[in-house]
Amino acid sequence: MAVLIPAWNPGAELTSLVETLIQMGCRTVLVVDDGSSAGAQPVFQRLREMPAITLLRHAHNHGKGCALRTGFQEFLRAWPDYDGVITADADGQHAPEDIARVAAALAASPTRIILGARPFPSTMPWRSRLGNVLTRYAFRAATGVMLADTQTGLRGIPRTLLPELLTIPGDRYEYEMAALTHWCCQGCAPVEVPIQTIYHDHNRSSHFHPLRDSYGIYSVLALHRLRGKSRNPPR
Repeated sequence: MAVLIPAWNPGAELTSLVETLIQMGCRTVLVVDDGSSAGAQPVFQRLREMPAITLLRHAHNHGKGCALRTGFQEFLRAWPDYDGVITADADGQHAPEDIARVAAALAASPTRIILGARPFPSTMPWRSRLGNVLTRYAFRAATGVMLADTQTGLRGIPRTLLPELLTIPGDRYEYEMAALTHWCCQGCAPVEVPIQTIYHDHNRSSHFHPLRDSYGIYSVLALHRLRGKSRNPPR
């Protein structure tokens, strides 16, 4: 299992996640420090001391999409024997056992995109719950595909699809939506695997900017809708 984690000013939950993944047998963890501040450097120093860790760094913060592309490029270069990679978030929202579940699904279907799909319970912060519901229906209008969770960062991506991800535009959270929209418009509807919904302290550790990042995400969907992208039947 290879796991890619983009990180900007992470807390101790990142080191705890990586330690557990290694204990579970993960052989490769690639962390991209997306221009974190000096205050976060002890976290990265602890990661450097762990086995199976590759740590890359951006000198300045460029956004999650840019960090993911950096990670994909390094993965393609350095690990030619892996069939795919798992992307996960650094803020503790993805349990190690759920990451392993997505990895197992990718190993069983190495040509399919795997999404870790969260249920949306009433205990989820209302802003997050409303945003996910609205995005789910906007995504269906743009692509013709209904997914339970369009904004999950826990994804299993086949190696064969990574080169084209290097060409998809978007430096922040809209990049993940652009990738998902591209796949579905090409007829590659993902397989969804149920995972836990985890929110710490009302999701205060998230770097998602409600106005700026929501605008970016909905702009991606609106553009695809206006362009009238061909909708092939999902395979």
